[in-house]
Amino acid sequence: MPDWAVPVAAAVDARAGLDARLLEAHRAGDTPRLVALYREAADAAETRGDADAAAFYRTHAYVFALQCGDTAADALHAELKAAGREE
Repeated sequence: MPDWAVPVAAAVDARAGLDARLLEAHRAGDTPRLVALYREAADAAETRGDADAAAFYRTHAYVFALQCGDTAADALHAELKAAGREE
């Protein structure tokens, strides 16, 4: 494997692992865990420069936070507003 492919493969593995954890949390109906995982996904998307994906994941985190009364809802709403994704 070329040297450049190692970080790419690691990123793909990390993303697949996060996707699996998200699916498991959905299956379990673990709303607080969904808030944390969608925040993690939003942060990862931001790191790779994908603002649309970050907003998508952050919106999901926000909705789940509202659903379960998580105190992160206010911070998530502020982040969405700062990114121009919410009024």
